Amino acid sequence: MTITVILFLIVGSFATDSTDTLTLDYCYSRLENHYPIAEKLKLQNEITTLNKKIAHTGYYPQLNVGAKVTYQSEVTEFQVAGGAQPIGPDLSKDHYEVTLDVIQPIYNGGVVGIKKNLEEAKGEQEINSIRVQMHQLKNQVNSVYYGIMLAHNQSEILQSVSESLRAQIENINAKVENGVLLPSQRYILEAELIKIKQDSIEIDANIEAGYEILGQLIGEELTGRRSLAVPEVNSLDLADEILTRMRPEFKLFDSNRRYLSYQKELARTGLLPSLSAFGTAAYGRPGFNVFENDLHEYYIIGLKLNWNFWAAKNAGTRKEVIRLRQKSVNEEERAFERQLKASLSKIEEEIASLKRKIQEDQQIVDLRQKVVKTVESQLENGTATATEYITELNKKTQAELSMKMHKTRLSQARVEYETMLGAGDRNINSK
Repeated sequence: MTITVILFLIVGSFATDSTDTLTLDYCYSRLENHYPIAEKLKLQNEITTLNKKIAHTGYYPQLNVGAKVTYQSEVTEFQVAGGAQPIGPDLSKDHYEVTLDVIQPIYNGGVVGIKKNLEEAKGEQEINSIRVQMHQLKNQVNSVYYGIMLAHNQSEILQSVSESLRAQIENINAKVENGVLLPSQRYILEAELIKIKQDSIEIDANIEAGYEILGQLIGEELTGRRSLAVPEVNSLDLADEILTRMRPEFKLFDSNRRYLSYQKELARTGLLPSLSAFGTAAYGRPGFNVFENDLHEYYIIGLKLNWNFWAAKNAGTRKEVIRLRQKSVNEEERAFERQLKASLSKIEEEIASLKRKIQEDQQIVDLRQKVVKTVESQLENGTATATEYITELNKKTQAELSMKMHKTRLSQARVEYETMLGAGDRNINSK
């Protein structure tokens, strides 16, 4: 029984740690599955399927039902030369007709198939546009995630400073009581401790606000008690990633070109004639035999060849317009790729700079720590004031904070680099 309880507690502790740790991968997953824009992907797939079904009906016969009632002032009459009265049947002036028209396309240059391809390409455009929006949201997640981490770093540093101040206040209390140090020295330390508490309150409020924003982005209620895992980013070669065109914008450019190519094919069909079979079944009077004055059934079937002069004339103009649009898409892609390379180069320079700063940060912290120890000893011996001690303590604190912030910013820059390449989902793991 005891062993069972121990095992339960151990497993429970691991489960709690896993739940309380928030990773960037998890935020990405929640964003893609729960953000309102993500639902548009499913809806767009359904829309594309329905539009393709509508376009496919172009293969089916066109069925039209019509009805017509007319009255005319005169009808055809036949008279013999010199005769006073018309001969032949007495035709009615009121006419009735109910028709069923059927038109079956036989050849139209492949218009139906092209329209189906157009609907599919249009759906791809919409989907890739949504993915571009999702990628922009991922940048927001990165910014908020690391903003919380930086605030946590500040909170940890202030907590360490608070502990140092409390320890120092306890050390000089006895000396103040014995008259070795003035009470003002203790008051200075206590005032600084209160100021740090105020700063901590403000930082805690920023952390809570960060979790609130992050929770809204990923669709989950978060609290400041959840720790954030530092992402570990695998290194990538810039040239290889650019060639693989992993950013969703590149897929959007490709889908735009594909859509325009189908539009060019559709414009080409304007040069071609169309052939269709048609038939009309009717009931009424008169029919094709004008002398049949009774209501009766009749029909007509045949073939129809049609060629639109103005459609053929404008086909070349439409193709030229589409060619210019394709060129515009290519220029947009070139401008985007150039801007992307410039942004990546800027981040690479920042990463190299942060690495150098971090190497120097540890040396600065070590030196500041030695100064604080010296002034701390002087304060206890009465040869340094509390103000001098706080000044040096703040310098050490700033050095420690700078080192932590540089490390966090280095991680953030690497994640931004991966996200900018469009490879963030594949290459980010949390340690």
